[in-house]
Amino acid sequence: MKVYKIFLIILSFTILSAQSVADKYGDRIELLGVAFKDPLVLCQILIAIFISIAFLQSSIDKIFDRKGNLEFFNVHFANTILNGISKIMLNIITVLELVTSLMLIYGVYYALFEKTTLWIFYGFVLTSVTIIFLFAGQRLAKDYLGAADLVPYFILIILGIMSMY
Repeated sequence: MKVYKIFLIILSFTILSAQSVADKYGDRIELLGVAFKDPLVLCQILIAIFISIAFLQSSIDKIFDRKGNLEFFNVHFANTILNGISKIMLNIITVLELVTSLMLIYGVYYALFEKTTLWIFYGFVLTSVTIIFLFAGQRLAKDYLGAADLVPYFILIILGIMSMY
């Protein structure tokens, strides 16, 4: 019982003496030895990593399982005005997703070593355009659940863009 009381006393002392991130770092933040201008830059980098993983995986899947993806597009858009241009749409979406993910990866590198998030910003803008294309396709195909699945990604990207100002 004494050990338990001692542990609680140490824990309460630690919590009371803990600093906030702002108290500890001021207007700069450091994580694993890497200094960031402010917490928003860290957030922008983390969002960029998250989105680049999703888009890179998706574009690689479209490249290596091209036949399966083309079949999906043909069925998905069979009863829409996009019927017949599935191959072109698949090419456009694949290129957009791949370029977007590579731009965000470069943006993370640039942010860490050049200390500016300019390329992450460009990546976020291209990501939002890509998601708008995907969203429009889902809505035209009347896949409302698929369209709704894109909304959190879009909101995350818009928050990333807004954090730059």
